[in-house]
Amino acid sequence: MRKQRIYCPYCGEPVVQRHMEGKIRDFCMECSNVFYENPLPVACSIVVNEDREVLLVKRGKDPYKGMWCLPIGFAEADEEVKDAALRELKEEAGVEGEIVRLVDVDTVDNYYYGSLAIVTYEVRHAGGTPTPGDDAEETRFFPVLELPPLAWSSNEKALKIYTDFYRDTWAMVDSYKQLFPEIHSMGEMTPGLTEQKAFLSNVLVKLIDKNTDEITGEWTTEVRSGIPALSIHMKFLSEVNRKVLKSIRNGLQGKGDTLEYLKFRDTGRDLRRLGIDFPDVFNAMALSRKRIWMHVIQKKILSSPLEIYITLELNNRIIFLYDKVIYYLSAGYMDEAPAFTAEPAR
Repeated sequence: MRKQRIYCPYCGEPVVQRHMEGKIRDFCMECSNVFYENPLPVACSIVVNEDREVLLVKRGKDPYKGMWCLPIGFAEADEEVKDAALRELKEEAGVEGEIVRLVDVDTVDNYYYGSLAIVTYEVRHAGGTPTPGDDAEETRFFPVLELPPLAWSSNEKALKIYTDFYRDTWAMVDSYKQLFPEIHSMGEMTPGLTEQKAFLSNVLVKLIDKNTDEITGEWTTEVRSGIPALSIHMKFLSEVNRKVLKSIRNGLQGKGDTLEYLKFRDTGRDLRRLGIDFPDVFNAMALSRKRIWMHVIQKKILSSPLEIYITLELNNRIIFLYDKVIYYLSAGYMDEAPAFTAEPAR
């Protein structure tokens, strides 16, 4: 525990306490020195593995002996705080690291040490096997969202900032892993610029292929609400939308051919026989295209750092494919239209 100052280190006279600048401070009556209690600098590291587990150490001495915390320790004189974080990580947990970024700076008043300025960094594991040092009883990785009680409230605060920062990224990784089970980390999802378009196109293909029924169900709900006149035909139209999605998927893969789209000419004839107004069909197809991108957003696929022009280019490709569908639907629809005859003069 921090000892009370009794004598002035400059003149050796007794120190008294006075109310100064809104606080009680130590003061030397002889040489008029005011002793300010500046926060002690403390360095701390957040090291998280690919399984989203954070490295913690169990404290081997007071304060908070037996409790878990992030690797943490005081910065030495003339030592940069970030260097202190890496040194303490090595000494307490046996791990070498590289600073990724600053996560948090927090000031706390501790009963044992007094005022502390705790600086927390995100650190990448660069080597070494976690091994408890002199001040630790144990080291262990814990799921970052399932932590034991921590010794320092500042650790809890910093970890919350960290998890909030990565929440969308983790959701994106999970979404990709549903489509690509072989993907385990962000590092595997960062293709070069020349590959990004093909990569995102492949993601859309798998998304449509895997979620056709779900996308169609969402589309059906939106059509019923936005175009009520089509509600009585939804069973037929749902099958049409599934066929459209299949054609869009094939088109993105470069597999669609004219024969595939010619089938929509027959569908157009069926639409006319059912008495469905074509402007309603046109609007329904616009909602179908929109629903693909809404599904992409719901799955957080676009949280990635892919350049936006690539997304726009793919959207233009999808618009083109929908235009082909609509063209053949309208061609079939008009095949069933009665021939125009001029009204006889009177």
